[in-house]
Amino acid sequence: MSTHFFIRMVSIGLLIGGVLQAAPSPLLVKAVEHWDEGRRDLAFTQHTTQFGDKDEVVKTWVERYDPSLPDNQRWKLIELNGKQPTDAERTKWESKKNNRPRKKATKSLSEYLNLDDSKLIDENDKTARFEISIKPEAARLVAIDKLSVIVTVDKAKGDIAHIAALLREPMKIALGLAKVTDVDLDVHVEPDSDKNKDSEPTAVVKPGSTAKVLFSKFGNPVEYKWSDFKRVTAYGS
Repeated sequence: MSTHFFIRMVSIGLLIGGVLQAAPSPLLVKAVEHWDEGRRDLAFTQHTTQFGDKDEVVKTWVERYDPSLPDNQRWKLIELNGKQPTDAERTKWESKKNNRPRKKATKSLSEYLNLDDSKLIDENDKTARFEISIKPEAARLVAIDKLSVIVTVDKAKGDIAHIAALLREPMKIALGLAKVTDVDLDVHVEPDSDKNKDSEPTAVVKPGSTAKVLFSKFGNPVEYKWSDFKRVTAYGS
């Protein structure tokens, strides 16, 4: 998962706790380092649903985002209100989205996770599961005390195997103009067995991994769902 997408999720809301450690686990530190060594960005499909009064669906759209493509091709409109968009709708939509400045994932995952505040919450012969808080500088306008991330590490491989996140309680964002009411992150990761031995280390996000955020802005709920993740190298990197 890209640092940018991860922070995007973390900045909107995340999960739960256990026993505080005196120092970060070497296993966890190693796994995060392995992640940092991989590709920094992520392609994904985004499903957006806009609700009105009484939770009726007002508008839906599906987009594909791929930062490995040139700026004018990053966002593609796939579906609009359950139908294939017309050429005019697609051109208008994609022009607006692709004209926005590209956000680069310039920082590593370890620069956002507070590993010194990690907690071992579950362990068996194969895996160890940690709760990790977010560094304050990672989410300036979000009450980060309500956020945490659950990372599962494969002991044998020393790699991150799963990332989960939930929202402890509804929280306000954007200076109180919006409120997050639900967050769910379920991402399964495995090493890329097909990569060339001379290429940069990376990891593959398994099929079926999903992420979801539900928030209310001025009383109108909007739901974002992400799927079909793929770790990529940003265009021009």
